[in-house]
Amino acid sequence: MNPLLASAALGLVAAWPASGLGWLLGRAADRLTGDPAPRARAWNLAVGLPPTVLAVMVGVSALPEETTAPLYQAALSAKAVAAAGAAMNQASTRALVGLDGVEILGAALISAALAGLAVAIARQVIGRAKLKRIVSAARPVSQDLVLAVRAAARRLDTGRPEVRISDQIDQPLLAGLTTPVILLPADLAARLDADRLVPICAHELAHLKHGDNWRQLYEHLLGGLFWMVPPFAILRARAAATREEMADALALDGASPAARRGYAENLIDVLRMRAAPTLHPAFTGKGRRPTLMRLKAITAPRDPAGFTRKALLGLAGLLAVALATVGSVALAQQGEAHSRSRTIISDDKSGQYVDIRSDYVRVTDAELVNGRLKIPDGRVSTYHGHVQVRGRLRAPETTVLLNGETPPAGFDPTALPKGAIDQVEVVNRMEGDASRVTLNIIMKAPGA
Repeated sequence: MNPLLASAALGLVAAWPASGLGWLLGRAADRLTGDPAPRARAWNLAVGLPPTVLAVMVGVSALPEETTAPLYQAALSAKAVAAAGAAMNQASTRALVGLDGVEILGAALISAALAGLAVAIARQVIGRAKLKRIVSAARPVSQDLVLAVRAAARRLDTGRPEVRISDQIDQPLLAGLTTPVILLPADLAARLDADRLVPICAHELAHLKHGDNWRQLYEHLLGGLFWMVPPFAILRARAAATREEMADALALDGASPAARRGYAENLIDVLRMRAAPTLHPAFTGKGRRPTLMRLKAITAPRDPAGFTRKALLGLAGLLAVALATVGSVALAQQGEAHSRSRTIISDDKSGQYVDIRSDYVRVTDAELVNGRLKIPDGRVSTYHGHVQVRGRLRAPETTVLLNGETPPAGFDPTALPKGAIDQVEVVNRMEGDASRVTLNIIMKAPGA
């Protein structure tokens, strides 16, 4: 399988553990503080981990070999990293040995993900076209409410979207991306005066301030891409719930207890109008538990998180990103490894680490022993097609020949340009308890 496609397929599978890592980060934030701002940042970061893993893996695989080879060689200079790479390769090889149809499975995963993304795009196009028609048919609000919402926008230091009333919706929402509009249900606008509508509009302004209208589009498309990863949907729901709490906190900043009770009553009234939100509204969210948490935060707001807790959350976020990134690079290398023939010969005592990759390998008189390919002493395995040699080649564990003869001083097969090697003949033999490897580098003929 093409290395890029192999990494993409592995990235889709890796979205499961990445979602689990994100869930741990979000839950840690919930336990550390009740302040919605740092919790929302943690859950937003959690949602970003699975697509980050996929993007890093595809990006690493898409880079030219000339770019990744120096980084790979630098990593191999550390003995621990080299040993970990060998262990990961052996583990992944054992996991895949005997598994038929790996390429078909990978192609099916990628096709299903792209199909889900296409469906999500279509739903967005249809939904936003419908929403645009609703906005066009909506009517303006009173001048008193317009002025009050402008004052709230100045307080929140955000844009000043137009406020309109619609007969076609049953919940307040922030509509539009480039020219957002706050829409209020006609029933709600008829029952409440301007003073009680302003906090509702301020809630939508808080979403606008943090770009949640764009974030919602982004997450909806990601939801289509990762539709086969149910934990990712859970992350999205929790992130949306915490953003609702943060918007409430900004809308009610400095509000009196009476104003908070009235706001909570309005929220309950809106929830009673319709059990499930439509058109992706911002004022309400799905789920009983998040709603109860939100009502509690409205009526009894939590104190802002202290410096220590914010620092702990920041460190946890950095650790999660680091783990996701390192894991992505390691998996990308595995995707490349399984897309081509690969052999790793390592010795922890001497520090020897030889990594040979090629399109295919032919082994003379090879046999399978305990699931491993065994080359009898003195037998030769020959690597063909886009051969690359990497690692640390140390004497006397490794002997390097050039076209069957002793190479000139300073010859290093790991530093040869891509495409320079035609074949590599490898003899792996034992001398007592020590492993000895001979590499015969056969160069391509000039002009070949």
